Amino acid sequence: MMNSGPTVPAVDSMIYLIHICNIRNYIVSMKWKDIPLPREYGSWGILITSCVIGVFLQQQQITWLTFSSLAGIAMLFMTKTPLSAFIRRRNNLALIFTFIYTASGLLLLAPALLQMSVQNILIISVIPLLTVVVYALSAYLHKERASVVEFSAMATLTLPVLFFPIQSNTPMDSGIVSLWFLSFLYFSASIFKVKMLLFRKHFYRVASLIYLGIVFLFLSILIYLHRVPELTGAAFLPLLDNVSSTFYRFGGKKNLKLVGIFELIKGTVFAVIIIVAARSTFKI
Repeated sequence: MMNSGPTVPAVDSMIYLIHICNIRNYIVSMKWKDIPLPREYGSWGILITSCVIGVFLQQQQITWLTFSSLAGIAMLFMTKTPLSAFIRRRNNLALIFTFIYTASGLLLLAPALLQMSVQNILIISVIPLLTVVVYALSAYLHKERASVVEFSAMATLTLPVLFFPIQSNTPMDSGIVSLWFLSFLYFSASIFKVKMLLFRKHFYRVASLIYLGIVFLFLSILIYLHRVPELTGAAFLPLLDNVSSTFYRFGGKKNLKLVGIFELIKGTVFAVIIIVAARSTFKI
C-alpha cells in the first residue's frame, strides 16, 4: 500500500520549521523601532539615578565589574516590554526577546553575583522576583497601572542603591538599607503626582498628602535614630513641590512632559545630596 502523505509528526515538524524561518526573517528585516524596549522614560530615569547612587556608595573603585553589572541591570529591566507582550498576545517573538534579555542580563550580572554570599543573593533577589510575579499577573489581567504594580516596580527600580554596596562587600547594615528604603519612598511620591495629573481626582490629592506625611515621618525617625545622616533631610526638600502640587490644577499633555523633566531634576538633586551625605558619614 502506498503512503498517502507525510505523517502527523512530519507535518508538525515542517510547520515548526516554517514558523522558525518566519521569525528569523522578521528579526533580520526588523528596524530599530520594532525592537521591544521600555518607553517609560521616567522609569529609565529612576533606574539610572538609583544606579548612580549605588555605584557611589560602594566601597571599591569603579571597575569592569561595575559596568558589567550596570549593563546586566539594564537588560533585565528591558525584559518588561516583551514579557508583557507575550502574556497579553502570546507573541512568540516577544518570548524570544524575553529570553534574550533575561539570559543576557543574568550573564552580565553573574561575575558580581559570584562575589556575593548566598544569603545576600537571596535577599537581593526577593523583590525583583516578586515584582515579576506581580507584573505578570497584572499584564494577564490588563491591570498594569494598578498601585501595587507601580510600588513593586519602584522597589525594584531603586534596588541598585542596595545592590552595588552589597556586591562590593559593604556590610548590609541598617544605614545602607535605610538609604535604599528612603530612595524607594522618595521616588514613589511621583506615582501620586502622575495620577493626579492623569486622573485629576480629589482622592489622589488627599492620598498624595497622606503619603508625603508618612515619608517625612519615616525620614524624621531614621534621622533621630541616627540610621541616616542629618543631611539626608535636605535631599527630601524637593518633595515640597509635591505638597504644593496638590493645591493647583494641571493643564494638558504639555504639562505632563514638563513634570517629567522637573521630576528628573528633582531626582538628580536627591542623588547628589544622598551621595555627599552618605560618603561623608559612612567614610566611603
